[in-house]
Amino acid sequence: MNLMSIFATFIGGVCYASAGFLKNYARGERFDPSKISKTLIIAGVMAAMNSLLGLDSYRGLEQLIVAGAGQTMLIEYLLKIVHRFLESRSERWLG
Repeated sequence: MNLMSIFATFIGGVCYASAGFLKNYARGERFDPSKISKTLIIAGVMAAMNSLLGLDSYRGLEQLIVAGAGQTMLIEYLLKIVHRFLESRSERWLG
């Protein structure tokens, strides 16, 4: 368990969150702290999981940053899909 590897993976997730913030800012949307906090929590969880599973010992710091951004994006999209699926199923049951 290397603290620098955990930090590098988390920084990748922070970069992804920052890109999302800048995209929304350019569109004129208001800042939503809940959106960015969810992304940062996912990045932290992914960094910890990578470290616990030993996945961070096989890569350089640059690769960990890119992997952290990619994993954060993937998990965030998967959670959105699951949420929308469950939301539509509940509407069918209730409607």
